[in-house]
Amino acid sequence: MRTRTKLAVAVSAASLTAVGLAGPTSASASTTLDRTIAAQAGRAGLDQREVAALQKQIDRQMAFTPGGEQIGVNQVAWRGGKTIMTFPLPGEKQARAVDEPVGTLGTANCSYTWTCLYEHDDYDGRRLTWQDCAFNNLADYDFNDKASSWHNNQTQGTVTRVYNWTSSGGWSQIWSSTAPSRSSYVGNADNDKADGIRVC
Repeated sequence: MRTRTKLAVAVSAASLTAVGLAGPTSASASTTLDRTIAAQAGRAGLDQREVAALQKQIDRQMAFTPGGEQIGVNQVAWRGGKTIMTFPLPGEKQARAVDEPVGTLGTANCSYTWTCLYEHDDYDGRRLTWQDCAFNNLADYDFNDKASSWHNNQTQGTVTRVYNWTSSGGWSQIWSSTAPSRSSYVGNADNDKADGIRVC
């Protein structure tokens, strides 16, 4: 079931949290997600405008890919949390959850047991991650023809295969990776061509 925030309440709560003034809230504002978003916005130092801008991206993604659940101020999950999209926080190039450390630019940040695709080279832009063995059509997540770097941080020896869809030949593998491995740029020949991914 899709879970969406009551934006006005979340933004207001986030602002109060950020300045340490959050107090008792109404029942409508007391959902777990609203509290999570407000707390994360406070920890990340986000203002109302920044929270609203992130929420627009989240809402657009959830409208494009039904069945998602917002799990944080900048994250959406599908399939019981086995697939997660993370958006960069305002002022940052690389996507990370609020409680993930800020990494050095150009450093992969896929969590252990996950495999990740990144929208731009050097592991920047949106991050789309998987944790279970399955084939995924990237068009379902508005991520087809958009991957420029990747990080396979699954258990050692686990293989991820990435495919391009061709109208004449169907799914054609363009690269594979064996964990642990990474690439800050897929190369000119494969850039923005990934259409499907098979994890393990």
